[in-house]
Amino acid sequence: MLRHIKLSHLLVLAAIVTIALATGGAWQFSEDIEALARALAPAWIGIALVYWVLWRQITPATPDTPNGLPPRPLTTDFAPLKLDMRYADIASLPLNRLEIVVVDTETTGLNTRKDSLIQVGAVRIVDGELIKGDSFERLANPGRPIPANTQRFHGITDEMVAHAPADGEILQEFLDYAGNAVLVGYNIAFDLAFMNRIGEIRNPTLDTMLLSVGAFPSRQDHSLEALADHFNEEIHSRHTALGDADATARIFLHLIPELDRAGARTFGDAQDLCAHSADRIRSLGPCG
Repeated sequence: MLRHIKLSHLLVLAAIVTIALATGGAWQFSEDIEALARALAPAWIGIALVYWVLWRQITPATPDTPNGLPPRPLTTDFAPLKLDMRYADIASLPLNRLEIVVVDTETTGLNTRKDSLIQVGAVRIVDGELIKGDSFERLANPGRPIPANTQRFHGITDEMVAHAPADGEILQEFLDYAGNAVLVGYNIAFDLAFMNRIGEIRNPTLDTMLLSVGAFPSRQDHSLEALADHFNEEIHSRHTALGDADATARIFLHLIPELDRAGARTFGDAQDLCAHSADRIRSLGPCG
């Protein structure tokens, strides 16, 4: 249970304990409470400042977000999801009866019109079960240098992709792997925007971020990390395509019963829920 306590909370507790111990130690040598308070005030302030600086260093600044919506999704252009398209053959199938490929990508940057795909990772879910050993992971050569700040983010260097195939070849390999499966991803519209520039993606799709917004309308944080923490799942190899795809797959499986309670039992229901969540996020305006 302790491993789920946030470090920021532990720092606050440590600051309180330190101040209490300092006060208790000094109390033994002073009977004048007023004098004791004056003497200890600078120490209290100093201790509080030290812990405040440490807390600021480990706690990311996240803007307040109304209505339990994610503060800055990578994209609010959800058109690649084709949520208005109906798939008669699977619309009435329960979510735990679908064949699903959960996918994630790494790119040279966040501009879906100018940056390039450099990694695709995916895992497969069949009948509500993550299939062990059934995965896809490929690097793609973007044909240009990977920016240094991006390399620091996902750890993919120019040397690693120097002899990798072009993105078109990698995408075709992925589509062969996926077949007719439903594609699921976290803010997958971002990934699809890159893929669709290379070749049109025709598979049905669902977005775990949008499903989370629909299943937990009062939650303030729908990030991948927050969802993993909520469902007691660890993210292995964060910011690698396969690592994030694997975490998203496990989160999606946890979401299925939550979606059932929200009334989204079939693929068609999940599409409608994604569309509703997308409308809510778009109503906030540009993500920055």
